[in-house]
Amino acid sequence: MRVVLFGSYGKVEIEARLREMEGVALTVANSREDVMDSLAGAEILLLPANAYDADMAAAIRDRATGLRWIHLLTAGYEELVRHGVPQNVAVSNAGDAWSPAVAEHVMALLLAMVKGLPGVLANHLEHGWNRDFSARMGSLDGMTLAIVGFGSIGRAVAQRARPFGVRVIGLSRGARPDPAADEIRPASSLYETLGEADAVLLAVPLSPETTGLMGRDAFAACKPGAILVNVARGGLINSPALIAALESGHLAGAALDVTEPEPPPSDDPLWDAPNLIISPHVAGASGARGRERLAAFVAGNVARFISDGTVTTPITGIPG
Repeated sequence: MRVVLFGSYGKVEIEARLREMEGVALTVANSREDVMDSLAGAEILLLPANAYDADMAAAIRDRATGLRWIHLLTAGYEELVRHGVPQNVAVSNAGDAWSPAVAEHVMALLLAMVKGLPGVLANHLEHGWNRDFSARMGSLDGMTLAIVGFGSIGRAVAQRARPFGVRVIGLSRGARPDPAADEIRPASSLYETLGEADAVLLAVPLSPETTGLMGRDAFAACKPGAILVNVARGGLINSPALIAALESGHLAGAALDVTEPEPPPSDDPLWDAPNLIISPHVAGASGARGRERLAAFVAGNVARFISDGTVTTPITGIPG
């Protein structure tokens, strides 16, 4: 089966595993042009979602007549929703491979906000010993965490948060019970749940329905003193509304690994919002271990597809 691989992260590790597999004829593309030149006859295409734009989608429709499956090397897939995929082509993502690292980053951000690490670091930079911020320090024990989007990442966060004594409420479209959470609710109960949650995690895909999900009304519905964490997409949040909620003190703090745009302009008022941590879209970074995890996940999925035509983490509902 002819496989085309494109992408820098984990490239060496993925290539090494695929080269060892029987039944795989691998082409490694080093540029977008290489990808498009390799599409004729390709049956499996492995690439990150950010490589999928209007030109790539058009090239796939025109040239990849034998393509059966697009396996994204990333968790996000909104670019495919935006530009469409031929109806006979299956799509899956690599969310499960990224989830452990992203979940660890979520816990780091939550702990940083709850335990006042911005104040600690400010003291350090000033060679000071000001302990005033300690009055605002809290504990994860006894907190309620609402996870908006209870997929692979949300589940991995829940599994790490509950041992800290955190009560987890997951929100999802299907609202199917999940042992990783204390309670699963339908996405339609967002505002009600925001009023109960001490912390809110956004882990839902960006779509027309979720763009601007956290706006003025949603922040008003939040429990006073809540903390917001976003590791999904920046477009989920109305930035001026977030700034207003932080400046008023209605939100105790926020931590963002994603923004809209990325990066924010140097004069963006978001940079100066109080009690805010911004990390530069690095939640999934985990070094050699993360690259090996991604390679193992991709190789396992390719082997499964060759064997019986099935894949893990299939993505449905993408327009043709």
